[in-house]
Amino acid sequence: MIHRIVVENFYSVADRQELNFRVPANAPDLAAFRGAPSDPDHRLPVVIGLFGPNASGKSTTLRTLISAGTFIVSSFSSPPDGPVALFSPYASGDWWERPSTLVIEYDGRIGEGAPASVVRYEVQISNDPKKFACDVLYEGLFHAPQGKFRRVFERHRQQFSFGRDFGITSGDPRLLSIRPNASVISTLAQFNHKPSSDLIQALQGLQTNIVGLGKNSGGLNPILPLYAQHPNYLQRLNAELSRLDLGLEEMKIQRGDAGLVATFRHTGLGCELLAAQESMGTQRFIEWFPRLLYVLDHGGVAVLDEMDADIHPLLMPELFRWFYDGIRNPNGAQLLFTAHNPSMLDDLEKEQVFFSEKRSGEPTRLYGARDIKGLRREPSLMKKYLSGELGAVPHIG
Repeated sequence: MIHRIVVENFYSVADRQELNFRVPANAPDLAAFRGAPSDPDHRLPVVIGLFGPNASGKSTTLRTLISAGTFIVSSFSSPPDGPVALFSPYASGDWWERPSTLVIEYDGRIGEGAPASVVRYEVQISNDPKKFACDVLYEGLFHAPQGKFRRVFERHRQQFSFGRDFGITSGDPRLLSIRPNASVISTLAQFNHKPSSDLIQALQGLQTNIVGLGKNSGGLNPILPLYAQHPNYLQRLNAELSRLDLGLEEMKIQRGDAGLVATFRHTGLGCELLAAQESMGTQRFIEWFPRLLYVLDHGGVAVLDEMDADIHPLLMPELFRWFYDGIRNPNGAQLLFTAHNPSMLDDLEKEQVFFSEKRSGEPTRLYGARDIKGLRREPSLMKKYLSGELGAVPHIG
C-alpha cells in the first residue's frame, strides 16, 4: 500500500508537493480504511480518488508512481547516452535546470522472509534544457523494520554506499556497470543480485493503464491473450458482466484468421456480437478488469487514469466495494484513480479524496479534502465541490 508521495519539478508540478495518505487517528473505523501491512495501527485508504479540472496535474500525480517504477525496472535497458525516460521538469523559468525529485513510501519487504515494513524510495534526476532528464544525482532506498528508517543503499551521482540488508559492498565489481542514467536496482538485477530482483518482482503488483505519456487505448485486442491464457479470469469476467451489463450473458474468445477475436452473446439475440458493437463502457470494463483482479488476488496497487471514462457512475461504488471487502481483498490491495465525475465524491470519505489545482500560468497544487479547514464529514462532498468550496474546479471564460 502507498503511504506517501512527494514530487518536485516534475511535469506540471514545480514546488515540492506532498500527498500523505495515512488516515488520522481520530477518523472513524470504516471499511474504506485498512491497517497497513507494515503496522496495523497506521490506517490507509484502500481506494483513493484524485479530482480536478483538465490539465490540472491529475495524471502527472499518478505518473510519479509509474515513472519511478519504470526507472527501477527497466532503466538499465535504456540507451547509454539517452535521457532518463518519463522524467521532465516544469517547463518554465529556471525549473528547466533544476533537478526533478520523486519520493514514494510504501509497504514492502527488504530481504527474503523479512516482515513487511515501510519502504522509502527516492530519486533525483538532473535536467538540461537541451536534453531534459539527464543523470541520477541521488538515489536512495530505506526501510523501517523497527519503526525508524535505516539505509538499504544510497548513491550520490556515481558514489555508492550500502546497508547490511542489501547484501552488497562498495567494492563489488558489478557496481562498475551502473550508468549515470540507470537505477542501481535495475542494473544489479541483471547480474543476479537477488534483493534487486525481488524488488523488481514486487513491482508486478503495480497495475496501470498508463503507458508512456498517455493511456493504454489499444482496445480489447491487447488484453485478449491474457484472458485466453487464464480461463479463470474469463470465467470471473463473465460472472461480473452478466450481473452488471443488462442482457450480456457471455464473452467468448475465438481464434480467427487475424488472431484472437472476442464475441458476445446477448439474451434475445440470434447471433453473437463483435467487440466493436459493444458499448464503450463494456469495452472499458473488460480492458481494466484483469488489472483490478490481479491486485485483489495478489495484493498491490492498481493505478487507473480517468477511471470514470465511459463507465456508468452507479457502477463505481460497486467497484469500490470490491476493495473494501476483506474476503474479496484479503491482501490489502489499493486503488488509486483519477476522475472527473463529481458524483463519485459522495461515495468516498474525505480521507480518500485529493485534489489537483492549476491556475493559468501557474504550476500544479495538490491537497487533500481532509486538509480543508472546517470540512465536516456529513455534508455532501459533491455539492461542496460543485459550489467551489473545495477548489480544483474548472474556470471557464
